[in-house]
Amino acid sequence: MRYIDSHSGLDTSRKILKVNHAGEFAAVNIYRSRLVVCRIVMRDLVPLLEEFPADEKRHLAIFWTEIRRRNGVKCKSYWLCGLGGYCMGIASALLGRRGIMACRWAVESVVVNHLHHQIAYLKNKHDLPALEAVEAILEDEQNHRDTGFAAGGAGNIRVKPLRFAISSFTEAVIRFGMR
Repeated sequence: MRYIDSHSGLDTSRKILKVNHAGEFAAVNIYRSRLVVCRIVMRDLVPLLEEFPADEKRHLAIFWTEIRRRNGVKCKSYWLCGLGGYCMGIASALLGRRGIMACRWAVESVVVNHLHHQIAYLKNKHDLPALEAVEAILEDEQNHRDTGFAAGGAGNIRVKPLRFAISSFTEAVIRFGMR
């Protein structure tokens, strides 16, 4: 997605921060729900899954700090993103290890792509605080994507429809939030 200047009352930099904040809330809830399922049926995955929510909570705080610095409020879709993330986490966990890793890879692939486009836009706009917020999470998100790929989330044909659906859904949510 190419980021352009907003023609509404909310500038694009603020929209980016709000949508990223809502997305991080969705990510926190994806991990919360996965952990619920995995503590019951895939206990060996729990240690791996417990590592990542801390990153997502830190990302959530980074964006919230910058939104508040700009006297902003949460995205209107914040709670809906959280609910969607919780459902996505449960659904992917119920599909087993490959479902979890396919979901991780699909979501993070879309997110990393958007972060790169956001960085280019924010550099061009010389919005250093927003740029620093986005750059602060990029490495973690790339690591999450690469972990999903390495654990079989990208290569297995059985989860290809799941990857496609999750990627499409994630892209649509971001586009909807940016409108």
